[in-house]
Amino acid sequence: MPLKTSSRWIVPLAGLLALSGSAIAVRAEPLPAPPVTQASPKPSYTVPPRRPAHIVRQDTGASLSALFDSASGNQAKVLNEMGGLTVSMNNDIADAVEAYYAQPKAKLIWVDGKGQTPKAAQALSLLKQADDWGLNAGDYAVAPPQRSDAQALAEFEVSLSAKMLMFLQDNFRGRIDPNKLSNYYDFKRKPVDLKSTIAQLSATPDLMVVFDRLLPSNPKFAQLAAELHYLRTSGQGGDTAANINKVIVAMEEMRWLPQEFPERYVFINQPAYMAYYYENGTLTLSMKAVIGQQDHQTNFFDASIKTVEFNPDWGVPQSIIRNEMLPHLKRDPAYLDKEGYVVSVKGKTMPSAKVDWSQPLENIGVVQPPGADNALGQLKILFPNSHDIYMHDTPARGKFASQDRMFSHGCVRLENPKAMAAAVLKTSVEFVDQQIAAGGKQDMPVPEEVPVYVSYFTAWPTDDGVIHYFDDIYGRDAQTLSAISATTASRAQS
Repeated sequence: MPLKTSSRWIVPLAGLLALSGSAIAVRAEPLPAPPVTQASPKPSYTVPPRRPAHIVRQDTGASLSALFDSASGNQAKVLNEMGGLTVSMNNDIADAVEAYYAQPKAKLIWVDGKGQTPKAAQALSLLKQADDWGLNAGDYAVAPPQRSDAQALAEFEVSLSAKMLMFLQDNFRGRIDPNKLSNYYDFKRKPVDLKSTIAQLSATPDLMVVFDRLLPSNPKFAQLAAELHYLRTSGQGGDTAANINKVIVAMEEMRWLPQEFPERYVFINQPAYMAYYYENGTLTLSMKAVIGQQDHQTNFFDASIKTVEFNPDWGVPQSIIRNEMLPHLKRDPAYLDKEGYVVSVKGKTMPSAKVDWSQPLENIGVVQPPGADNALGQLKILFPNSHDIYMHDTPARGKFASQDRMFSHGCVRLENPKAMAAAVLKTSVEFVDQQIAAGGKQDMPVPEEVPVYVSYFTAWPTDDGVIHYFDDIYGRDAQTLSAISATTASRAQS
């Protein structure tokens, strides 16, 4: 079944908030019915723990001196009222809020003792625009103070600080921890120094300085944001709601990756079944890819390419021995010998027909030597990771003609592996051919490590400035949206 793909011209992010009512050229492709997908395992998403902030003011005698200064006195009253508040927030945000307002010389950020300040108005305006960044504005809603007494102002001050920290943190690293979704995600979550951030919010007269520092600076994020605005305002297309969700998920996933991509990297998008190589920030190579089957899904993670291996052998994983080779061996004990595999038991090589296959498989090794029929083809490109995933050649060239290319056991097969190897080695395809022709297994380190992003985006901007949509082949978007909803529900609880 063909990929579900549509496209639309996007606009620069700088004009995003001024787009209402303006016309945007549309170039859409037919949308075939999506295939039935098998969802990934969906454990209940565990939301971050929350608690009321408990602010303990340190008495330095400032209250006494404030009696002779009306303005200072009003601010001191607001700060002192914070000790009786029960404003709930995530644990890490509560720690930062408590540390800031407990300081002897703490200053109010959003109120001046009489009411909210212009900076507070800027903050509230920014939070209301959260939907434009693929977030949920309701997560950050703060009601302006309805009274001017110290207690009301204290609650508004603490609430706005907490919501601003949450908003900035969400923009930088995402609302959800992908590692809690399933074992298919593997990211070191980006840290945000919340104590430093709240100090910056207090010191800066313009909040956009802080916001711009934490917003993803990758141009593709800006393209997604513009597309989201367009979808919401145009209402065109029968799949508008579905595409909005895909863009929201894509923007969330962008925040899990580096804030800005490097000049040189490899990008694999599983739903597109494509692999790309970028040099100096420019796409220089693209090719079809084969990814994992439904029951051997390819993970979503990032790593660094370190080695190209020519004429590789293939150490068969025990899961494949157990699930795929043992049935053949029961029918024909010499099956692996006939297929050219080398079998060893506790390090001693022996014919497969003489192996006692009832013993623990940990004792048995099965290796396919280098050769034309080797499952890894003529080379593999290694980027060490805990999932044993790498890019490689394949003798099964016919698989690239399929539109839904889920055939591997999790690794990524490349349509043009020699070109990719030449790119990461900074050499030519002719050189790669020479290494293969030399015969024998050979490991060659790349001259400099190349970041690789093994990603999963059902909405993605290509370099021609067009947003493309793809089928959620592993059913992961629904899982991510469910976790986002759980996070929003948690934040609504006081």
